Formats: sequence, structure tokens, C-alpha cells
Amino acid sequence: MKTKEMENSNNEGVITTFRHSLDSIPLDLISDILLKFPAKSLVEFTCVSNTWYSIIRSQMFIKTFMSISISRPRILLTFKRNHNGENELLFFSSPDTSQVSNDSSSVVSRHEMTMSRTSLGDYIIHSPSVRGFLCCSHQHQYMVCNPTTRQVINLPEDHRFDHGTMKCYMHLGYDPSMCIHWNVNNVLILRGGALKRFCQIKTPGEKFTCLANYKGKLAGLSLLGNSFNLWVLDDVKEQTWSKTDTFVLSHTLWNIQLKFSGTTDAGELVFAPSSFSDDFHVFYFDIKEKTMRRVKLEGVTNDEEFRCRRKHLCYVSISCDHVENIYLY
Repeated sequence: MKTKEMENSNNEGVITTFRHSLDSIPLDLISDILLKFPAKSLVEFTCVSNTWYSIIRSQMFIKTFMSISISRPRILLTFKRNHNGENELLFFSSPDTSQVSNDSSSVVSRHEMTMSRTSLGDYIIHSPSVRGFLCCSHQHQYMVCNPTTRQVINLPEDHRFDHGTMKCYMHLGYDPSMCIHWNVNNVLILRGGALKRFCQIKTPGEKFTCLANYKGKLAGLSLLGNSFNLWVLDDVKEQTWSKTDTFVLSHTLWNIQLKFSGTTDAGELVFAPSSFSDDFHVFYFDIKEKTMRRVKLEGVTNDEEFRCRRKHLCYVSISCDHVENIYLY
């Protein structure tokens, strides 16, 4: 329905405005317009009307928005604080920096959400961001959180592990092509999505510190003091591995405790400090070119109020391929 209003404003002319009822706009057009808004705005827009709520909560809209989010991944930083009985997880995100070519650059981070508890015990991050979700725990309470919607879902508690006779390891993962399990006897157990079977693969002599996806292939990273090696599984059936040249860290990084955080599509290895520092950088290493670049994350450590309030932050977790997920529970 369209209405027309006319108003005489001090004889200076006639002001004409047109108002369109939302009901007259096709739903497909509303959906296309909403897809152009940021994720956090969409979460708030669910309160505008029943129509908008239904559109934003629909599986088709969520799936379309996810495909857009995947094309513009972000870096998710999780700061863990435990001081005087206060336990907090603070989530910040920054734009993807994999396309930045400068040796030194900076991007601005934004605060996503904070989880806090006043009971004893420490928060534990069990997995990096997977489709926008993270798995973490506090004591025996496991939970899944979505930093975009600021929602936290508590999973059922399991007290079978209270007495220390059994250990529980929980991870959140999604990989339609391959599942990877790492055994202490240096044997990988892989399950191919198409093959529907498990196979054991003998690893090289070096002990892997962690596993990674390197240009679509399984890779193992070996940290050796101030250097590291990368082993790539070239052939699953033949179980053949290739080793890259040893990458020696610059002496300027020797006093920084770096933690491997993942890889980029271009094959760069991503490292970040494992503890809070005045200037927080993410480091990108190109194994083939033997080059390194750093990106400073603004908006976290350079905020004086944040630094004063969070001076006991002691641990940092990084997810390289975080995507915004507007799925609401």
C-alpha cells in the first residue's frame, strides 16, 4: 500500500514524501537487501517484524549468508584471563590479512563478546573456529559459543571423568572430505569422505608438533627451537612425504613465544604470540620464498582502558578462518 503526504512548510514550498508499506515489497527483494548488512545488524533486525524474523531465521537465508561469509574470512582472537577467581574469555575479530602484501601493516580489531564466570577453574579452548562456532569448557561444563550472535549453549555434563581415572577430549570439527586422528605412536588414521574407510599412514621420523592443511594436503609441522620444518603428505596410497627446507626464524623473534595458528590459501604458515603483549602482531611465513611479513592488530592492546582492566590476560588463541554465522539457537 502506498500513501502520499503533503505538508506546507512556512510557504517555502511543498514537501512531498512517499512511504511504502513493507508488505508491498517482495520478500525476495527484502532478503537481497538484508544480505548486504553486517551479521550483528541482522541479529538485531530479527526484532523489527515477524516478516524479517522469518526471513533471517530461514535456512535458505542462513546458507546464503554463510556462503558470503566464507568468501571474506576473519581472524578470531580469544584472550583468556584468570585472576582472583575471575575467569573470562574475550573474543576479538579482525579482517583477513592473507592478501596484504606489505612486510609490515596493520588492521583494526573489534570486540565480539565476553564470557565470564566467578567460580574456580579455567576456561579451555578445545577447537579453533569451525563455521563460526567454538568449543570450550569450564571445569566439567562443555559449551559451544557463537561470537557473532553472542550465544552460548551448555552441553550436558558428564561426571564420569571427575575422579581422574578417565580423560575426556572433546573437539568441534567439520570436514566433508577427511577426518584426522593423531596417535601417540606416530601413526595417522585417516578417513576419506568418498572412500568411507579408515587407513593408517606411517609418519616420517620427525615428531610432529601439530597437523595442518597445506594447499589442500595434509601436512605436519616440526618445531625445532628457533626453526621449523614442514612435511607434506604427497600421496596417501603410497604414503610418501616431502620435506620443505628448514625455515629459521629471525633473531628478532627469538624472545617471542609463537604458536602455530593455521595456514592461508596461498600456503603461508600463520603464527601468533601465545601471550598478551603491548604490540600484538600476527606473523605469516612463506616456506618457499623464505619470507616473513607481520600484521599488527589494532584495537586491542593499544586501548589503554582495555589494557588497564585486562592486564592479567595471559593466553591468546587464534583462529585464521573464522566466518560470521548468523545461526540463532
